[in-house]
Amino acid sequence: MQRFRQGSCAVGLLLIATAVFGQTSAVNGRVANAKGGVVAGAEVLLLNLPSAPMPNMPNMRAAQPVKTARSGANGAFTLDQVPAGQYVLQVDAEGFERSSQEITVPSAQALSITLTQLDLPGAEAAASQAATDPQALLARIAELEKRVNELESTTVLSEPETRVKREETYIDTNSNIYDQPTPGAKKVVTYQRERVFRRQTINEKIEQAFADEKAKSVAVGVSAAVAAQGTVQTMGDQQEFNGHKYALASADITFAARVAQNTFFFADLVGLTGPPPDNEISGITLLNSFASRLVLQNQLNVREAWLRTELFRNRFSVIAGRVDLTNYFDRSTVANDEFTQFLSDALVNSPALGLPVNGMGLVGVYDPKNSWLFKAGFQQSSLQVDSLSDAAFTLYEVDHLMRPFSLPEGNYRVWYRHAGTHQAREVERPAAHGNSAGTSIDQKLTDQLTLFGRYGYGRVDIGRLHFYSGGFQVQKRFVVNPGDQWSLGYAQTVVPGFGRENLAEGYYNFRLSDKLRFSLHLTHVVEERPGQKTLGYFVPGVRFQASF
Repeated sequence: MQRFRQGSCAVGLLLIATAVFGQTSAVNGRVANAKGGVVAGAEVLLLNLPSAPMPNMPNMRAAQPVKTARSGANGAFTLDQVPAGQYVLQVDAEGFERSSQEITVPSAQALSITLTQLDLPGAEAAASQAATDPQALLARIAELEKRVNELESTTVLSEPETRVKREETYIDTNSNIYDQPTPGAKKVVTYQRERVFRRQTINEKIEQAFADEKAKSVAVGVSAAVAAQGTVQTMGDQQEFNGHKYALASADITFAARVAQNTFFFADLVGLTGPPPDNEISGITLLNSFASRLVLQNQLNVREAWLRTELFRNRFSVIAGRVDLTNYFDRSTVANDEFTQFLSDALVNSPALGLPVNGMGLVGVYDPKNSWLFKAGFQQSSLQVDSLSDAAFTLYEVDHLMRPFSLPEGNYRVWYRHAGTHQAREVERPAAHGNSAGTSIDQKLTDQLTLFGRYGYGRVDIGRLHFYSGGFQVQKRFVVNPGDQWSLGYAQTVVPGFGRENLAEGYYNFRLSDKLRFSLHLTHVVEERPGQKTLGYFVPGVRFQASF
């Protein structure tokens, strides 16, 4: 009886095992490309797992096909009556990389296969022909060989570069080294330097050579301007200059070069020729600002020649050499350029500064990168002195960029200057003497309208000087050409005991091209001198300016 029971149990277990291992199921799935589009006609193979991986192909195992199928028009496929177990599902399609993955049967979920498209020349055109036309496959092979030949003939090795390679290893207590994190092993980071070459095209090599040469070369610029003016007297005793014509031409040649890291060289050579109106009209300020701070006619002047270096992460700049302080101090964005803005020096510069002729100087600029700017400058105030101690001229300024009352940006400046008494008067204008202070602003109201103003008070060589000016500039609005601009300005200069000058100027600047400008000017001056009749006159003018 006991033997019968044991036999019955064995037969039952055998029948159960046979039933389990004899079960089959279907494998369903869908083949798509990387963009989600269906891939029809893809070959689907179900392979048995081998006992060991193939050499050099750790993710692929030699296997025997169990079932095969092809994806339909909607990309779907079905493998029927697949016995339970583990398999490799392999999918191939023309123009796509092979997809292989291990699966376990039975599976409750449908498989989603994504194929990556091969990037081959002519693949799209040849894909439909490759299966039936051997010539299409040969054409693709020839195209690939052509591309390889072109790559080898148009590329060269770059100069050797030193690169630092970071390596991570894991070492246990027995000094065994592992590539992956291992229990009991300590992570060790090492750095190795290696000399490597990279391939670059010949065109890249040529462009790099040009860029290197440009960085080492000197950039040259040329600018020329001609201003023609006349006078028409409107009040006062008859003057000799009434009805006279004047013209002054200026030509600048600039040189700029980087001489070291964060160190630059700049030089500006200028030549002047022609009689300006200030040779006959002895006003408090100059009517043509071209000649201010330059004293030589028909000769070459060195307007500027300096070295500039930047320190402390480019926050502090030092400029040393022959300098023009108008480029750094009291510099209004809309009333500081005699080549494209006003002609009258009373609107280009503040007479209260008493700026000397260009000479040896030193300028320091500190920019903390927070909308503030601090400047200090020193310059000789005369060319006729034996030492710099006899012609000390110092300037200090604080600038602030702000946006008050939700307006666009505005520039606000406060300056102070001190000048010694040992100096010669090289130009016919008030020269610096003693102390002076002032302020200036230029505030944008809109993208088209900007207001500007200056105020200054202090000593000059002809006495105490009181000055203010103001006006506005318009651009992009009420203009003929999009790049045109026009402006109106007024300035009053008062020297007690010497006289008062009221000056108004308006101009319209035509931007004919990126390199050529033409402007029309009209200036009216009223001079009041003690014991003399009030003198008034118009000064119409035109100006051409070209730069290259």
